[in-house]
Amino acid sequence: MTGPELQRARDLLSHLVSESEATMDDFRRLYEEVLENFELPADAESEQVVAGGVPSYWVSAPGAARDQVVLLVHGGGWCMGSAKGYREWAYRISRAADARVLVVDYRLAPEHPFPAPLDDVLSAYRWARAQPGVRKVALVGDSAGGGLVVSALVSLRDVAETAPTAAVTCSALVDLVGDAPSIAERAHRDPLPISPLVESMGAAYLAGEDRRHPVASPLHGDLHDLPPLRVLVGTEEGLHDDSIRLAAKVRAAGGEVEVEIGEEMVHIWPIFTFLPEAQASTDRFGEFLRERFSAA
Repeated sequence: MTGPELQRARDLLSHLVSESEATMDDFRRLYEEVLENFELPADAESEQVVAGGVPSYWVSAPGAARDQVVLLVHGGGWCMGSAKGYREWAYRISRAADARVLVVDYRLAPEHPFPAPLDDVLSAYRWARAQPGVRKVALVGDSAGGGLVVSALVSLRDVAETAPTAAVTCSALVDLVGDAPSIAERAHRDPLPISPLVESMGAAYLAGEDRRHPVASPLHGDLHDLPPLRVLVGTEEGLHDDSIRLAAKVRAAGGEVEVEIGEEMVHIWPIFTFLPEAQASTDRFGEFLRERFSAA
């Protein structure tokens, strides 16, 4: 796919790194400027809540089932992004998956390094499961949020808690070592300089922890006995191999995993509401979640 919509998505990603010598506050401002392009529809239900001590938003499309919940974990390298900025994608996910969406405003690094962001995701998940009438909860996350989703699956399994019904990752960052071949091989195709971002923001998140920590960097952990997983990744991103290796490792451990490779798609393309493939991909993983909700 080529055209002005895809170029606009590429330009917005480039905007994230448009200021030389940017501070963390600058990166956060730039990310919010990108997210301001995605307007919440007038018919959306949006309510601020505190989910297990974690500021969050309930977002629903009209008629969405009340007993099914998708916990949405935003991207931003563990250091940027907000639940408020992800409400428009949450609305589209709600419509596609026939579920309410809980968008989690987890604490950000470097002020709150690992495991604080993961702890917040787990707290919000437990809170969602405990809400009256809720029968099923799935997880969705993009980029570092996708990494947090996989970390949460591993953590819940390790303490023998009820697993989510299913999970979806988009352009997941699951390997903080940052030596996947695609990071170098696809650098000229990616609007984001992934290598330095993984290096700097990964360091902020880890705060001295080993980059191969099996929970913080879950590609280096044990991925057996995870719930059904759908993995999305674009051909035009340096993190391509993170998703491909994640799917391969889950499959080798006996897990159920589907892979969608977005041809000519850039990092986290489903958030770009103006991009036709964004809604198509969201609809496809929404159907994946509907099927798992029905089977559970």
